[in-house]
Formats: sequence, C-alpha cells, structure tokens
Amino acid sequence: MRIAIVSVVSAVSLAVGATAAVAAPVQTLTIKPSATTVQLGDAVTFTGRATGVEDGSQVTLQVKDGGGWQSLPGAATVDQGTYRLDGSFNDEGVSVVRVQDGRAVSKTVSIKVLTQAPGQR
Repeated sequence: MRIAIVSVVSAVSLAVGATAAVAAPVQTLTIKPSATTVQLGDAVTFTGRATGVEDGSQVTLQVKDGGGWQSLPGAATVDQGTYRLDGSFNDEGVSVVRVQDGRAVSKTVSIKVLTQAPGQR
C-alpha cells in the first residue's frame, strides 16, 4: 500500500512539474513619452520595451475615453523587444494613454495638451 501511494504522489509531482515547465512567459510593456506637456496637434513619440512579446507583434496606442479605452489609428511593430510609436493630440486638457499588444497592457501616462505655448498669453 505504501508503494502505491508514493507512485501516485510521484506521478502527480511529475505532471505538475511538466505543466509549470511549459508555462508561457509573462508579457509586459513599458511606455515612455518624449514629452508630457505639448501643444494641440504636436506629435509625441512613445517608446518602450516589450518583454515576453514576440517580435513582429503589433503595439497600439490607446487613450482613456470615459470608462473605456479607444485605440488610436496606427500601430508599431515590436522589433528586438522594443517599439516606437508616434501620436498627436487634438483635444485640450490631460489625455491618459497606454499601449497594448493584445494581452499585455502598459501602465498609463498622462499628457497635458495646451492650446498655446506655456508662459504665453
């Protein structure tokens, strides 16, 4: 009886170990804007790392819209674990943005959009 129990425990341990060995890598995205305060219509370049994301994957820029997220036109292709994406803002105020590749989502960053240059009135 003792041998049977050890065999079952060993079989379960092997099965659990095999499952853990083939688990998918954790996917993470970072985001860094070239500027956090811009004029209406100015371009902002977003760069970041895409860890665990396959090269060739598409990363899209999203802006917070009420309670949800709106994908902006265009996408960047992940190359050697990095991406570069340009966006512009046509509404005054603070825009909260992030990047997404399908499963992974970055932290958010805020971009302050002004109608005129800071210090000018």
